[in-house]
Amino acid sequence: MAAAPDPPAAGAFLRRPRLLSALDKARTAAVSAVYGPAGIGKTTVLRDWLTQLPRSLPVLYAELAEAGTARLWSSADPAERRRPVDDLPAAVARLDGLPGPRAAQRPLTVVLDGIGPRTDAQGLRRLLDRLLPPPSADRRRRPPIRLVLASRTNLDLAASEQATPPVQAVLTADDLRLTSTETAQLCTQRGLRLAPVAQRRLYAITGGWAAGLSVFIDTLLHYRYDTGPQLDELLRTGAGLDGYLEHEVLSGLPGDVREAARAASILTSFNAALFTAVTGLQDSERLLATLADQHRCVVALDRASGWYAFPRLWRAALNAGLLDSAPDRIQALHRSAAAWYAEHGRPAEARRHASAGGDNGLAGLVAAAAPRVPAGPAAPTPARPPGGPSAASDALASAWHAVQAGNPVTAERHLAAAPHGSAAEETTAARIRALADCQRGRLRSAARIAGDVRSALHRRGIADSQDESWALLTLAAVAVQRGRPARAHRHLDELLVQNWPPGPALQACEVFCRILAGYQAGQVDAALGALEQLIVEEADMLVVPVWGPRAARVELLAARGLLDDARRCLDADAGSFPSIVTAIAAAKIDVADSNLRHPTATVERLLLPFLEHDQPSLVHAVEAHLLLGAAARSEGRLEQAGRHLREAGSLAGEESLRSPFIVLDRITGLPAHAEPDLSATLGGSVPARGHPVALTEAETSVLQLLPGFLTATEVAACLHLSLNTVKTHVATIYHKLGVHRRRDAVRRARQLGLL
Repeated sequence: MAAAPDPPAAGAFLRRPRLLSALDKARTAAVSAVYGPAGIGKTTVLRDWLTQLPRSLPVLYAELAEAGTARLWSSADPAERRRPVDDLPAAVARLDGLPGPRAAQRPLTVVLDGIGPRTDAQGLRRLLDRLLPPPSADRRRRPPIRLVLASRTNLDLAASEQATPPVQAVLTADDLRLTSTETAQLCTQRGLRLAPVAQRRLYAITGGWAAGLSVFIDTLLHYRYDTGPQLDELLRTGAGLDGYLEHEVLSGLPGDVREAARAASILTSFNAALFTAVTGLQDSERLLATLADQHRCVVALDRASGWYAFPRLWRAALNAGLLDSAPDRIQALHRSAAAWYAEHGRPAEARRHASAGGDNGLAGLVAAAAPRVPAGPAAPTPARPPGGPSAASDALASAWHAVQAGNPVTAERHLAAAPHGSAAEETTAARIRALADCQRGRLRSAARIAGDVRSALHRRGIADSQDESWALLTLAAVAVQRGRPARAHRHLDELLVQNWPPGPALQACEVFCRILAGYQAGQVDAALGALEQLIVEEADMLVVPVWGPRAARVELLAARGLLDDARRCLDADAGSFPSIVTAIAAAKIDVADSNLRHPTATVERLLLPFLEHDQPSLVHAVEAHLLLGAAARSEGRLEQAGRHLREAGSLAGEESLRSPFIVLDRITGLPAHAEPDLSATLGGSVPARGHPVALTEAETSVLQLLPGFLTATEVAACLHLSLNTVKTHVATIYHKLGVHRRRDAVRRARQLGLL
């Protein structure tokens, strides 16, 4: 029987407020669940959450050995801590009778940990029936019980003897995985200092899996200098985790299934037919679906088409086990995969597996018959299939060059002129179209196309592709334009995992997008430093568009109040900017300059010609109107300012474009939509739905915890802030949202998409 865990010791784990907040928000659910594979951190998060609950609330934590048997600790009665019990319902009944003035109405939280594929489902149902009062019970005589289940597999509690409430999934594997930021924080907390490039590689390898990350950190702590070779070696050997997978993840599975999982580790992705062709195991369709549902090292790429894959580190560990147990089988496995891919019209995969399997004849035959598709940014000169040029390839290469230069209109012309090509060429065309739409401010279209690209790739079982990486980058860029930095970071984290091996252009774009997201969250100094580093290393020349980092530097310098530096950089780099970008950058500096006597005339001279004669992108049009409004406002021309600001809000509303508003807030220090002097002109000081609210990163962190039941003191503890700091942030949030109460702030934030 496993020993029940003590509350986590300080410094032994990473506190994760976003997960604690999610558990708090689900307090009204009678039965909630935390789902995730072995080693992803379910127990650690739940223990931390329980220690944050008020001590007056009775709590039972039970780590199940089998249904009905557990070891528990109770926060309500310290004397009961770590007391073994054979009858959990009896322990719950004892807590029902705890003394207190309102004992019968205090909610009781019961956490059942350790549920997995081998848990007796019938026994678990009977246990839940005994813990939860029947619907006919007099609820006034016993406290409400909240059950939280921590499970490695999705739970089906149907067919219980009484009407068990539905299970609400509060946290899933996607939530529990550490983000790249949390990974960096954990490394620092454990004393591991890594360069940013190494940190990104560490995250790309582990994918935020806590158990694997812990092993990597423990190993890398022994190397004080270059960790690159150690990272490569750990990935090659699976970090010694094949034994962990055998005993924790694959335990209880038949031997032939475990062997099949190792054999399939030669594949980057697989469906039932390919899995059977390589492993010889029948009934693979049902098996793969079950393994994915039970979080047993298989994840679904696309359920409808039945394609699956292993997470990178798990695949490496399985492959290490295969090399250990059956090295003589590996070439034969590759030849089986090559034959299947060749038969199903997948020449690239067939050629790769044929070469790995030593079948040079098949590899040469497939290579001679396979057309080549341009690789996009990594291959600016279009490749052509044997026998002549490809018009589609030439058009795609030209469209890509236009997107790189920040000229989406030209890119669209090239795409429109391109003839229909292969499925791969069509996917690449869609990816370029999404980037062009994003540059023009067509955010809904860009997000839809990027999502379609990912779905199309997953339906074909294609993982770790350049097209999917660029689609993820597009989704991150859309999130930045919509003022959602947290969502942008989630897409960029997924990009880190997908972009393997990391391509330099995608890496540079990922760094640049993170800089913009950090700037939006209020980290101006950090963003400016990272941007300077990107430019000094000349990685900015790989960013799409290539002038983006240098234009952003001018903006950040203006936001920082370094106007002379901003003008100097603009003078040096303006020759590489499109004319509208140069004009907007100059206008931002002028609006930020409080010493400028007549900013309206200067800004109008810069921007009105583009609005009157050209057709700027939506982003540039919104920026122009905001800057014109800000200039007019600074001279007291409230009617003129209101007209421009309303036009900006109207244009931005359709696409939920918020980034230009946040930028203006950073530069001027006053939200364009909530200026008190404009309340009559703009219809009140409460921000309109189409006008975004610019919150700092600290304010956003506090806002995320407001919907829960945490007190200000508890919020301060979660975020490691003082109580006065939290109160100041709350007051600022109320002011920016135009409300006076916590409930109204939550409602308003949800209307604006901030929650």
